Amino acid sequence: MTLFYVAFIGYTLLVIGVGFWSSRAARRSDEEYFLAGRSLGPWVAALSASASSESGWVTLGLVGFAFADGVTAYWILPGALIGFMFNWFVLAGRLRDDSARLGAVTIPDYLAMRFREHVPVIRLMSVIVILVAMMLYCAAQFAAAGKAFSASFDGLSYQWGVLIGAGIVLTYVTLGGFRAACWTDTLQGLLMVGVLVVFPLWLLMSGNGIDMISAGLAKGGDELLTFWPKATGAALIGVLLGSGALGINFGYCGQPHVLVRFMALRSRREAIAAGVISVLWGALVLAGAVTIGLIARALAEDGAPWAQEMLAGVPAQGSGAGEYALVAAAKALVPPMIGGLILAAVLSAICSTADSQLVVASSAAANDVYARLIDQSRKLSHLIINRGTILVLGVLAVLLVIDKEVTIYKYVLTYGWAILGASFGPQIILAVFWKRATFWGCVLGMASGFATAILWQLYYTGSIEIYNLPLAFMVALIVNVLVSLVTAPPSSEDPVSSASQEVS
Repeated sequence: MTLFYVAFIGYTLLVIGVGFWSSRAARRSDEEYFLAGRSLGPWVAALSASASSESGWVTLGLVGFAFADGVTAYWILPGALIGFMFNWFVLAGRLRDDSARLGAVTIPDYLAMRFREHVPVIRLMSVIVILVAMMLYCAAQFAAAGKAFSASFDGLSYQWGVLIGAGIVLTYVTLGGFRAACWTDTLQGLLMVGVLVVFPLWLLMSGNGIDMISAGLAKGGDELLTFWPKATGAALIGVLLGSGALGINFGYCGQPHVLVRFMALRSRREAIAAGVISVLWGALVLAGAVTIGLIARALAEDGAPWAQEMLAGVPAQGSGAGEYALVAAAKALVPPMIGGLILAAVLSAICSTADSQLVVASSAAANDVYARLIDQSRKLSHLIINRGTILVLGVLAVLLVIDKEVTIYKYVLTYGWAILGASFGPQIILAVFWKRATFWGCVLGMASGFATAILWQLYYTGSIEIYNLPLAFMVALIVNVLVSLVTAPPSSEDPVSSASQEVS
């Protein structure tokens, strides 16, 4: 297994090296540290945004979901790709221009400058939402690292895996800020798409053909081969939204670690090209992850020894049982060097999300709380505040999962993704495209989305599964619109509304 370790360690050193290299530019200015000087071209923007949105949730969680539930997991593709397309082809260009015109470098910055009333309130509320959600989100990524490392290295515990994964991420993120996150995410996005396309094709061509996979899945029950849920009509839509398969698309427009990539574009024209790259990347990565999960389940049903423990765990653990499938298959079925690269791809998915989330959270603390509200003279460098926030959030995220393994698929979708999507998604859409949106509409919409996402997940106990994100998103949207209509309209001198044409 020496080559396995060499490949993985080599990749890890490369990522940390990029962090050192990026740290040289990170000290120049706020815009450089927070948005890489608004200099991202389409390839870096597309790959870094895509990789940061599709985390260990894809390489572990989605693979495990397919392992447990079968071909219905392919429904995640239209759900996710709708979100990709809306973000890039509708939202990105407008958000990029509006944020540049205002000089906003973070999402709380943008909302505060867009509405200009009671600025401390909107900044503090935005930062609280970001810090809470990002801590939960990063906790899921570190848990994913714990699972990946413990499955890859014999004798390594889950707890040590969590610590190693967190240590790698925190090392290079504290060095380089947003630029480091973008460049490392681009590298990681390329590795992810390479592995998640080549590995399932290799498995299919090495004797595990479509017929064999279908026969293996059939042994696990007809439901593994049932693409359409049993419900029809409106009930079918409800099932798909409730499971998160289509409901996931509501979250893409509310992820600050993705939205800042739009703000960092070199120009609005780059958004279309970046969108094409991003959608193609997403289709390949998501389809590859689901296919790997299906192949692993088929091989498990056929008696593959490396998959029997996962198979036995499905009745009790659901998708959580199969979240080791990609790493386990890599160790058992490919040469060690390739196996090391596959583990690196798993770590890439984890790091590309965790680093971006930590940078966005630390930017909110440094720029939107310290620099804007506490000490405008900036006696402390924003780098000190940023790096301190990264370390504190990283430690808290580790503490959340160090003693408890979580199901990555559900943890990401129902906490980090749903909270951010419902809290920021409707507010960003209305702020960008509706001149009549008001401060109070934004604040109460954000509060209602945040509260609904958390309370529904914690206290809903109905027999029908209802994903909290679509519900919380619609609550936030309706509250924002209604409150905006009954409160005083924004000033006609609003810096964004007066300079932009409202979309009809």
